[in-house]
Amino acid sequence: MRIVRLSDERELVRLYAFRYRIFVDELGWMARKDRGARILVDEFDQESANYAAYDADGEIIGSLRAVPDGPLGLPLERCQVLNGYRAHKRIVELSRLAAAPEWRCTMLAALLMKAGYQCAEHMGATHLVLDTYIGNGKRSERLYVKMGFEQLSEPYADPDYLWKQEVVTFSLDCDQARGEWPARRPSLHQFFTAEDQRIDHGLRSGPRVVTGGGLADSPRRT
Repeated sequence: MRIVRLSDERELVRLYAFRYRIFVDELGWMARKDRGARILVDEFDQESANYAAYDADGEIIGSLRAVPDGPLGLPLERCQVLNGYRAHKRIVELSRLAAAPEWRCTMLAALLMKAGYQCAEHMGATHLVLDTYIGNGKRSERLYVKMGFEQLSEPYADPDYLWKQEVVTFSLDCDQARGEWPARRPSLHQFFTAEDQRIDHGLRSGPRVVTGGGLADSPRRT
């Protein structure tokens, strides 16, 4: 498994196509707005750090993007008002978190969150926000709560889901996490702050894919 921050346009198009398969084909998100392009990309992608996860064969198996708050605002503000929350904060939204079906319930989601957290730290974020749909067996919610995310909203219906999926918004105070993790959650602190050879934060023309068929290259249940 390899997680890479992308800059190559061809790889970004592959990533957008992967997102489409997960969010539109599988989850029915924005399905009514589809115009046949079969890629999921919006105006925020130009301002974001986009990450793709690759398996040993170079297939995209996961995605995540880190979106800094700016003139466009944040993606979740389609449905959520953040004006009061925004004061005195440098906010980064983690969005488009997705894993291929065969890689769910593995370390992939945690590694993608690690990549996003480290990227947001590099961006100078004081707070992270994200939203997640309700109905995935609470797996993502457990990960967020374990990291120290707190629920920022009550569940609400996202009108862009074909089946009126409910979503909930979470927030992480990065300064508080940095202060608490070393003493209260040392293993969590080590995981999210340490360098990892599976995560490439550099801007390169394409993915560097680990080969060899070892355990690190195969779905691993946790």
